Amino acid sequence: ITTFAAGLNFPYGMAADRAGNVYIADTFNNRIQKVDTAGVTTTFAGTGTAGDGGDGGAATAASLNRPYGLALDSAGNLYIADTNNHRIRKVDAAGVITTFAGTGTNTYGGDGGPATAAQLNNPSGLAVDGAGNLYIADANNHRIRKVTVPPPAPAGPEPPPAVLSQSFALSFPPAPGGAPAAQTLTLYAQDGAADFEVVPGARWLEAAPRSGTLAAGAQTTITVTVNPAGLSEGTYRARLYIRSGGRVTATIRIVLEVPPPTGPAVSETQGIVNAARMSAYGGRGLFGPQLLPLAPGAAVVVQGVNFLAGEGTAEAEGYPLPTMLGGARVLIDGAEAPLFAVGARRVEAQLPWALGGEALAAGGLALAEVVVESGGARSWPRRFWAAPSAPGVFTVSGAGQGQAAVMFAGTTALAAPLGAGEGSRPVRAGDVLEIYASGLGAVEPPIADGRNSCAPDGVCLADGSNVVLRHTVARPRVWIGAYELAPGNIRFSGLAPSMAGMNLVVVEVPRNLAPSAAAELRLAVGGRLSQSGVTIAVE
Repeated sequence: ITTFAAGLNFPYGMAADRAGNVYIADTFNNRIQKVDTAGVTTTFAGTGTAGDGGDGGAATAASLNRPYGLALDSAGNLYIADTNNHRIRKVDAAGVITTFAGTGTNTYGGDGGPATAAQLNNPSGLAVDGAGNLYIADANNHRIRKVTVPPPAPAGPEPPPAVLSQSFALSFPPAPGGAPAAQTLTLYAQDGAADFEVVPGARWLEAAPRSGTLAAGAQTTITVTVNPAGLSEGTYRARLYIRSGGRVTATIRIVLEVPPPTGPAVSETQGIVNAARMSAYGGRGLFGPQLLPLAPGAAVVVQGVNFLAGEGTAEAEGYPLPTMLGGARVLIDGAEAPLFAVGARRVEAQLPWALGGEALAAGGLALAEVVVESGGARSWPRRFWAAPSAPGVFTVSGAGQGQAAVMFAGTTALAAPLGAGEGSRPVRAGDVLEIYASGLGAVEPPIADGRNSCAPDGVCLADGSNVVLRHTVARPRVWIGAYELAPGNIRFSGLAPSMAGMNLVVVEVPRNLAPSAAAELRLAVGGRLSQSGVTIAVE
């Protein structure tokens, strides 16, 4: 695992394209860095020396001055808030940079006219809407500016397109084992020399070359590749757009047939989740739902198909947890993960404590992979983010929502409305509660993967004499409703003694809580919150 773009200096803005490449505004290095899906970092724009120049040429040879915000449009153009140059720069799919907005003078003016004639003052943030309009946070002018995409030209006789394809439909039958498949199409220049750009309309679709120039009457071959990895069975349709002279001149229809998987396959959207949260996504961000990270040592659920033959479940019989159950195992970045249980569509496992290595130890993020092996076959790898902490609170339903798995200390009675369970009742001032969670991060003293905090035989005695209390390195914050508990009300935060991958937070209920049949309970560690929608009753 490697951290994205080592050697950054005050990274600020980020954007991601449809292929999964990430662009980073390396602000104090006066560069834009690109991290591809293999984790390789290259300079996408900027020489590293603060300046203002290079329009009309390669973005890597242009000068930037403290770039902050980034945004991508649907055609793959990257917009850069070139903050100290008081301009918005644009890098097209061919890597050519131009000024999109701003004169370079740090003042205000130009509304209602061309964007390149407008004045901006330290623009910092950018966003693009579905119509391609660009919104600019014009920071020192205390305004949000909008650059409107010109409306389409009035309908009328269309001139013959400059670039056409000899084939307007490509069909990809099922490939053995779900392997990538490729076909070719031919482009030719009909009305004289023409530049062309090939724009895939789906993330599972690729074409090479992506751009070029054709002389009059010349032609070129484009290789179209589809990769069904991560797609469930069924028929998928997309389009490949051919652009020339700034407009779409041809559309290639693509049909992909994906057969049912014959071996293990990890779900694309909810492939690996915190066992307490049971969702891979949090709130909605600028580019869609935010993918939640996972923390070392956490209990997780891997979801998919063909993990175990039949409908039964293979379960671990004790501690330390095994790394193979029912002929299946889970690999996290190549390391075997301890397993609680394996079923046909679900594996319950613990993430290794070494997940993320030095990147997480330094407080950063790391990209990791999960693979399931079963019956001699391997699933396609699924990527996920790892973070030092990523808390989730267990719920009674097991779905990550509703009544929290919070009990009165030393009992099995829930902190819930009367009648919700045997002995359940709302909490009162002075009650001591046991909150069960996962993903609170590293503990001291450390512990081996797949082990609980009991004696080496994994058995906990009633008097607690063979239990080693392991405290979380980072102390959580706790909210009940809108009230944050004082540090003195948090008595313990660490591993639940009898379980691997499960955290226990023990709190004393303070006074002044507002009565509620469903007060929201949330934890925060390292700035990351547990899921919303988890409740306890307060009287």
